[in-house]
Amino acid sequence: MIMIIVFKPHTAPAEVEAVKQHVIELGYEPRVIVGVERTIIGAVGDELSHRSLEILRSIPCIENVVPIQKRYKLATREFHPQDTVVKIGPYLLGGGHFQVIAGPCAMESWEQFQAAARDLANAGVHIIRAMAFKPRTSPYDFQGLGEESLEFLGQIKRELPVAVVTEVLGPSHVERAASVADMIQIGARNCQNYYLLERVAKAGRPVLLKRGMATSVEEWLSSAEYLMVNGCPDVVLCERGIRTFERATRNTLDVGAVAVAKEETHLPVIVDPSHAAGLVRLVLPLAKAGIAAGADGVIIEAHPDPVNAQSDAPQQLNSKFFGQVMDVLRPYVELGGKKLE
Repeated sequence: MIMIIVFKPHTAPAEVEAVKQHVIELGYEPRVIVGVERTIIGAVGDELSHRSLEILRSIPCIENVVPIQKRYKLATREFHPQDTVVKIGPYLLGGGHFQVIAGPCAMESWEQFQAAARDLANAGVHIIRAMAFKPRTSPYDFQGLGEESLEFLGQIKRELPVAVVTEVLGPSHVERAASVADMIQIGARNCQNYYLLERVAKAGRPVLLKRGMATSVEEWLSSAEYLMVNGCPDVVLCERGIRTFERATRNTLDVGAVAVAKEETHLPVIVDPSHAAGLVRLVLPLAKAGIAAGADGVIIEAHPDPVNAQSDAPQQLNSKFFGQVMDVLRPYVELGGKKLE
């Protein structure tokens, strides 16, 4: 469990350090978070096998000691009141830093990927989605180029000032992907693949965690907890649409879940309007809705020749005209009090 030790305003660092050492002596792992006025310690441990931290209430500099009751602990705002800012390569996401992540649904060739990345970088996109592996519903659909296309990630970073995010489908992909990618994506189908989450958490990269198509918000945040408790504090949540009875869109973008996640957790939240919409004409309206609900970024599919894309052609924007997308979204981002980086 986690107990939150709340210090009185402007407690001296020496007093915080003394309490931290006391927490360690009691058998717990302390995680100190320093705010503008208040400092808190999240004490992680098993209260059944150690003395209760309630005894710390008697220390003059401590205002309160409270347990976190939610199933997810490290992801809550109780544990970390301020917004977390995640660094993806040299670029920041969260805490007022807004990013547009874009790229083709799948890497089909070096020429296709290079053309898309150049278009997007020229439009002001700093983080490129570059999918080597594609989980497809049908075994007959294009599955991506696989491991050979991971070489493209290093090549494009040498050519352009961009960071890259790629998806892994299983544990065997993790080490190789982490060697070249700036962020690893866990797709909707693997949102609750806890063994994979534990492996990815140890890869030393930020993680983009998509919500499963039938995953509740609590389950989604609990999946983020698996990553955090296994050593990955830099988690970005992605709402990509859930499966409902509605067929007018490919999935139903749950903007309410974005608002709830922003309230419940300190982690950045982004939206994927492409997979929610399934149609090009709906991508920007859904992106705007996500931004209005408080999203810290969007991830959009863009291809240099969408008509001939080998996967998800109906929802991919034309990368050649992506500057127009940035111009459309910028005022909505600024109205939300964020900066389009």
